Amino acid sequence: METDTGKITALYCRLSREDFENGESGSIVHQKEILTKYAAAHGFTNARFFIDDGVSGTLFRRPGLDALLEEVRANNVATVIIKDQSRIGRDVLEVGLLKRTFDEFNVRLIAANDNLDTADGFDIMSIFRDVFNEWFVADTSKKIRAVFKAKAQAGKHHNTIAPYGYQPSKDDPFVWDIDEPAAEVVREIFQMCINGMGPTIIAKALRERNLDIPDVYRRKKNGLPLPELKRPHNHWTASVVASILDRREYIGTAITNRQTIKSYKDKTVIRKPIEEWTMFENAHPAITDHETFNTVQRIRDGRRRLTRLGDTGALNGRLFCKDCGCKLHIKRRSTGVKSQYTYYICRRSRSYSDGHCDCTPHSIRKENIEELVLADIQRVFALAKDSERRFAELISKQSEKELAKSIKKVKSEYAKAENRIKQLDDIIAQIYEDKVSGEISAGRFSKMLEKYETEQAELTAKINELLPLIEETEKQEISTDEFLRLVKAHTEIKELTTEIVNEFILRIEVSETVIIQPRRYKHWKDEKQQKVKIVYNYIDTIPQTYEAVTREKTASAI
Repeated sequence: METDTGKITALYCRLSREDFENGESGSIVHQKEILTKYAAAHGFTNARFFIDDGVSGTLFRRPGLDALLEEVRANNVATVIIKDQSRIGRDVLEVGLLKRTFDEFNVRLIAANDNLDTADGFDIMSIFRDVFNEWFVADTSKKIRAVFKAKAQAGKHHNTIAPYGYQPSKDDPFVWDIDEPAAEVVREIFQMCINGMGPTIIAKALRERNLDIPDVYRRKKNGLPLPELKRPHNHWTASVVASILDRREYIGTAITNRQTIKSYKDKTVIRKPIEEWTMFENAHPAITDHETFNTVQRIRDGRRRLTRLGDTGALNGRLFCKDCGCKLHIKRRSTGVKSQYTYYICRRSRSYSDGHCDCTPHSIRKENIEELVLADIQRVFALAKDSERRFAELISKQSEKELAKSIKKVKSEYAKAENRIKQLDDIIAQIYEDKVSGEISAGRFSKMLEKYETEQAELTAKINELLPLIEETEKQEISTDEFLRLVKAHTEIKELTTEIVNEFILRIEVSETVIIQPRRYKHWKDEKQQKVKIVYNYIDTIPQTYEAVTREKTASAI
């Protein structure tokens, strides 16, 4: 019988979610009953419960356990009673440290169902039980991973919480069905993006319509208590809108295996690279089509920059410098009290910024480039609608030439990088010999080695980038059918809008201005031209005529 020392008899209970799912002898209530009866039967008084509900045994920072250890270190505990050794934890090393802490403060440990009582002396079987308890959680973790993998291979999701616009199926909660009221909002969000509205403007429009944010909508629909929010339930944010626009699930793709944890002991979440994700097409009904989704991704990749006056221009985000590859940004220039014009200019030119610059302006007036692009789109429409067969043949012939040219260029860069790496290997080997022979000093050797190794690392990184590019280029296909489908969706294009640009144009490359006719007199102006290359979605560029292939147009410059 336990004598009354005035100290606490700590009754510790723990139940993890894994324990519950694996059918262990149940609940915290059941554990409390066992410990209460045991304490009463053996004369333990001044009992106090310390409880951790829903906490894994591999974690040793738990509210209940922390409170217990605080009392132990304050020398307020005489005895700790647990149902079995697995309740204190499932990690051999951590459990051993806990037992040592109990010994240090003369705390008696009792595991009721394991017949463990440290007052009876050392029990070697307790060590084997600790090992078995850790093996159990490792084995459970392995089985859970196998279940997740099987679900992923079957195109099912890991949980029953579906994204906004979907709801768990009544037949299988790991399969999603469309939730039409929310799905319609998702479609509107995608359409607003195509129409040129960014996430911030879209979020503002949704707030004005007093629509509940996704989490609030889901809770109301399922009859769950609403969260305590500092902001109103209709407070949509740009980040929420952006996450919707980026989700491939809305085209019917199930994405699993996005993240993992370090181990069953360390629950730190590790987000996997996109290459390791598991994707299943047509796993559930699509809310939007591939064409709309891809158009939105192109818009998101080429996010547009607002000027102070809020004018972005229909082509902003699609214009690139032919020489350095940077985007052309929109600016406005005043030429008088009331006269001003808008133009695009390379971000890395001195004319754009007084900071770092290594490029020329490549500037072009907004009205000039918009007029040129509109005329070219109208020309392409006429070609496509005149004869789809001839148009497809033209694109196919042109594509083969461009594809061959692209592959040749990339492979050439790859070969040069490989050769230079081999040269650097020889050079590094030589300077090692020179250092050993005393021909160069240690300081000189270190500087040279650092220089060559840095260059070699940069070339290796370049090769790693070029290799997948070569593979992607070699398997590239021109999707003429997709482009013709876009053309058929429009009857006639009379003006250049953001929506038209996003649907049809991938990028526009602008070359530097070239003087083709110098001025003869001081009061005359030089006659200038600059080349503009228009790259269309799905089909690259389109020749000017069927007879003569001319891949570049000219446009008036500033």
